[in-house]
Parts: sequence; C-alpha cells; structure tokens
Amino acid sequence: MNNPVPPTAPRFNTKSEPGVLFKLALLQAFGSIVFSLVLYYCFDLREALSAFFGGMIASTASLYSAGRLFTARVDSEPQEILIRFYISVVIKVLFTLAMMAICIIVIKVSLLPFIIAYLLAALVINLLFLLVPQSAGG
Repeated sequence: MNNPVPPTAPRFNTKSEPGVLFKLALLQAFGSIVFSLVLYYCFDLREALSAFFGGMIASTASLYSAGRLFTARVDSEPQEILIRFYISVVIKVLFTLAMMAICIIVIKVSLLPFIIAYLLAALVINLLFLLVPQSAGG
C-alpha cells in the first residue's frame, strides 16, 4: 500500500497591514475622548468619565488584538495563526468583561454614557472605518 505524502499547507504573511489596525484603535480612542468632552460640557464629570472608560475599554481591546495578531512569525503555519487568533479573541473578551465589571461595580460609572461610548468605539467607528477606503501607502 502506497501512502502519498500530503502537500504542505500554504504559508501566510501575517505582517500585511498592522498600521491599519493601529490607526483604527487610535481612531477609537480619539472618538471616545471627543464624546467624553461633549458629555463633560453637556452634563458633568461623572458622565464624561463614564464615557471615557467605556471607549477606552473598546480601544484598548482592539489595540491588544492588533498587537497580538501582528506579532506572529512571518513563516507561521496557518493552524498556528488560527490558534493564535482564537486565543487572542478569548483573551480580548475576558479582558473586556473584567474591565467592564470593574468599571460598573467598583468605579460605579454612569451606565448609559459608558455603554454608548463602548458601542460607539467598538461598532460605529469600526463600521465607518470600513467604509472609508484606505490609501495604498498605509
């Protein structure tokens, strides 16, 4: 019985566009700061800090994911890249839940600005970022 040797899996370049994800995380942080300042002038410091914490949780988690994803070796196997991606997603979710629990239970943030700022940074800015074409130069 002749067993053929399975072909090797293709290699992927994981260093494709790290700058784009870092720009997204910075845009999330900037959007959170702007939203916090608007709340500070419209309401008070508690709402502004609540929004700031919500937005910073989203942008810090995105920055972590970007850093973890793009520190893989260039010659990594696809399975290694996929495992690394799934581990970073689990860590990101656990980090987000832990930081939200700390902010809600310990710091006692105002929930509405906190959640709105998190959603603004995590969803709205991501969607707007996808709609704007990125320049070829990065």
